[in-house]
This record gives sequence, C-alpha cells and structure tokens, in this order.
Amino acid sequence: MKELENKIALVTGAGRGIGRAITLALANEGAQLILAGRDMRALNETAGLIAELQTGLPPLVCYLDLLDLTTIQSSVQLSLQSFGRIDILVHNSGITGKSAPLWELDEAEWDEGIDTNLKGPFLLSKAVIPSMISHKSGSIVFIGSITGKRPLINRSVYAASKLGMVGMMRTLALELAMHGVKVNLISPGFVAGPRLDGVIANVATVEKSTPEEVAAQWLEMVPMGRFVSPEDIAQGVLFFASSRSASTTGEDLNISGGLVMY
Repeated sequence: MKELENKIALVTGAGRGIGRAITLALANEGAQLILAGRDMRALNETAGLIAELQTGLPPLVCYLDLLDLTTIQSSVQLSLQSFGRIDILVHNSGITGKSAPLWELDEAEWDEGIDTNLKGPFLLSKAVIPSMISHKSGSIVFIGSITGKRPLINRSVYAASKLGMVGMMRTLALELAMHGVKVNLISPGFVAGPRLDGVIANVATVEKSTPEEVAAQWLEMVPMGRFVSPEDIAQGVLFFASSRSASTTGEDLNISGGLVMY
C-alpha cells in the first residue's frame, strides 16, 4: 500500500513548477488530487500527467483565485462534495511581485503581494480547517521562502508576505494541535524554473546588470553550488503530508542548498 493511499490532497498553483512537482509526488504515493489555480489549461495538463501514474478517479480540477473569495469557497465546497474531506492542504500559489525599493512601490503593488501570498492562504485555510477539525486529522503545508528570513534587496513586499506566512503557520500549529491537525512550512531557496528566471530578469533590470550576472551572483551564495529543483520541494511536502511527520508541527523546513540554515 502506498504511503498516502486514500488521502485527499488539495494543492494550489498545481499547474506548473513547484506545484506540479508536488502533485506528481503526492499522486505517486497514492493520494487523490484536487488541482486548484487560475490557469485551467496548465491544471488540465497536470491532471493528464497524474492520470498516467494512477488508475481510478481522475484528479478534480478547480478554478481558484486567491484574490476572489467566491472561487475559494466554491472550490472547497466542490472538493468536500466530491470526496467528503480534505486530508492534505498545500498552500503553493503565490506571486513574486515587483522588484523595486520599497519607496518606489505603489499601494496597489503592495496590496497585491500581501493579498495573494498571505490573505489568500488565510481565506483558504479558513474554508478547509472546519472539515479537518471534524475529522480530527489533517496536514497543512505552506510553501514560504527563504526571502522571509534572508531578505533580498528590492524584494520588500515578497519578504513581508512570506515572513507573515511563518507567523500564521506557527499560530495555526498551536491552535490545531489539539484537533490532530499538523501545520508546517517549507522555505525554498532559489528554485530553478521560469519563475526564478523572471525574478532574476527583474532584478537584473533594476540593478542595470544582465540575468547571467545576477544568476552567477546568486549561485555563489549557495554552499551546494546549485539551484534547488521543484522535486526537492515536493519531497519535503511528502514528509509533512505523511505519517513520517506524526510528531512534527509548527516547523519551518529550509530546502535551500545551505543558503539559509536557521
């Protein structure tokens, strides 16, 4: 029997990158997937990949916009109607936001980063948690960032949102422990892929450098000398989602190649 057989997992931002890697890892261990996000084409592509790994019920694909409470509530309602419960909730969706000094950000840019990366997970957690409490079990995993611990120049709103996520996670861990629900967070380092490429390009523009120069500078900061892979993050999620972490809650796990060790 696979480790997550008969477990129901909802993953936001499941269409590509880290989110896709997480869903494939969970599916490979037998979990029934709920794929949530805004890019329906990408979500359906992920669903096709999962179908190649599993037989039985296909993944449930839900349109979910973290800035739209109606879509959050409808996705959770559909999930509970379809499967009766949600055992695993992975908060993966987020935006990198604008790379600029704080004093050059306008209010709308600040609000978008905080609302997407922090308020959205709050609203989704609020919608899912009552079901977990009623079943006296569950695992919530936040995907944060080492930027919340080791700030990067021109990344103030992103750093604020990810550090705020740590505070929310730890408080939830205390509040839910008595109900049998684990709450943990992963702080990825520089994760290879299109999103990192975009951030590097933005930073290069602000610093009047080239993406290649910025990438080389960032690699020099990583003791292991390589960027993290999406699959590395997925392995951390498997640990928190499974019984292997039965006594682990309120933890912030760095997966950063040694870039951050606290």
